[in-house]
Amino acid sequence: MLKTNVFFDNLGVIKQGHLELNDFTLLCGANNTGKTYVMYSLYALLDQRFEANFNFVENLVKQLSQETVCKYNIQNLIGDNYGNILEEITEGINKHLPNLFGVKSDEFRQTQIKLELDINFILANITNHPWQSRVSLSNKESDWFLDIQKPENDTNVTFTIRDDKGIPRKLLTELISSNIIGLIFSTFNQKKQNCFLIPAERGGLNLFFKELSSIRNRLLHHAQKDNINPMEVLKDIVNSRYAEPISDYIEFLNDLNNTKKRKSDYQIQAQYIQKHIINGKYEIDRYGDIFFLPYKSNNKKMPLHFTSSTVKTLFSLVFYLEHLAQSGDYLMIDEPELSLHPDNQRNLARVLAKLVNNGVRVVLSTHSPYFVRELNNLIMLSKSFVKASELRERYGYEPGEYLKPEIVSAYLFDKKTIKEMEIDPNEGIIAQTFDDVINNLNQSSNDIYYASQEEEDWDNE
Repeated sequence: MLKTNVFFDNLGVIKQGHLELNDFTLLCGANNTGKTYVMYSLYALLDQRFEANFNFVENLVKQLSQETVCKYNIQNLIGDNYGNILEEITEGINKHLPNLFGVKSDEFRQTQIKLELDINFILANITNHPWQSRVSLSNKESDWFLDIQKPENDTNVTFTIRDDKGIPRKLLTELISSNIIGLIFSTFNQKKQNCFLIPAERGGLNLFFKELSSIRNRLLHHAQKDNINPMEVLKDIVNSRYAEPISDYIEFLNDLNNTKKRKSDYQIQAQYIQKHIINGKYEIDRYGDIFFLPYKSNNKKMPLHFTSSTVKTLFSLVFYLEHLAQSGDYLMIDEPELSLHPDNQRNLARVLAKLVNNGVRVVLSTHSPYFVRELNNLIMLSKSFVKASELRERYGYEPGEYLKPEIVSAYLFDKKTIKEMEIDPNEGIIAQTFDDVINNLNQSSNDIYYASQEEEDWDNE
């Protein structure tokens, strides 16, 4: 995968820190240490939520407007302009932060996010994979105005425009720049990768998404009806906007009826959660309402608000696995352990390990020592030792759940910094932060117990 190093300066409470994305990236730390800030920033990067217009593309468009067909060596085009690409992507992400978090621009005037990308991997990847894109003014094939063609295992890329369409140069620059960004971050094919973020607020959003959407619609309706200035109401709505990952999640919930028509290749992982964690399955009715059907309930449907917190919080993950997930995706989960018993936290860790081993990259934040310890078991079981098979069978571990240490990265958010945590093949993630808390708890429990026993013994004497 593309080695992506991200550096953060003055992001929320984080003064300075950096991390490198891996197939499985874990963010650990206490409350209010900046994990969600980083999670949202990574979402903007991976989902390409920023604008970047490259200087060399402006020159390309200028030449293209004169000749209509131009051929370039893709390695030279990207390699020679790598500095400009990084600079513009970095600037685009930093400019986008206020919109990403739904706040005023001065909140991030001190913030700086920078990138380092593996240029050798990028050049090899874009050479090996085809790049085919045709942009049209409508759904009609005949209305195309920009065509990009690069065959597989070829270094030549051909740009073609139709000058009879009168497309502004600025728009062409934006479109080609956007295509190049997608190409750089694509690992498996020329398609734009999907990035699906499940926020910590998911339980409430799963219940109230329709109300949240209808409130804004009613505000606009009443503004028109009661002769209130609609622009003032619209300004109030904009000023009270949600962070983009939350808005995107609400949009996902509002589109369930369309999404449920699709089928993904990850049904088995969804079924594992249904069977081993929630003991039932979800159903979406024609109005987009969510219901739960417990197993052994004679198909009796329960509205989501009438179910356990576990059923509420796991809906979006199961639905994503059933209908949206595809190889090359980034699945991001804020606090996957929410509302889960320790046994189910372990089960969920196994599901996520299976996803990683089947092409879905995972980024998550967690406070849970149970979750981390189960990941450690999966890392330790990935190596060969005499009793490995016996232990796997005894504790019910399945093939495809084991995690090679080199595909896992873990970071500790502490003291306004981000520190890389050691991954040891013999121990897993060295999570000193959890060990310290557990040791302190054990020490205090022992002190309290023995002190009370001493006093009881004295009383008996």
